Amino acid sequence: MWNYGMHNGSWATMFFFTLLLLLFIVLAVVLVVYFMRKSSSTEGGSRSSSIATDLLKERYARGEISTEEYRERLQELEGYDTKK
Repeated sequence: MWNYGMHNGSWATMFFFTLLLLLFIVLAVVLVVYFMRKSSSTEGGSRSSSIATDLLKERYARGEISTEEYRERLQELEGYDTKK
């Protein structure tokens, strides 16, 4: 009469499944954050240097920099890539 139509153990079962659902959500968030950080750390340096190399190539193609300056800057970018 006092349990409002819930059978014995129903509150415990509901609590358990709610806790289990929260555990799965937290686990999913942790895994997503882990893989996002892992992919950004492995691709981050090469991606930014790739963008810089592309910009350098565009400037060279437009004639804004000389061949000598292009080669020097390209070597600097490649050296920067290996330092990380």
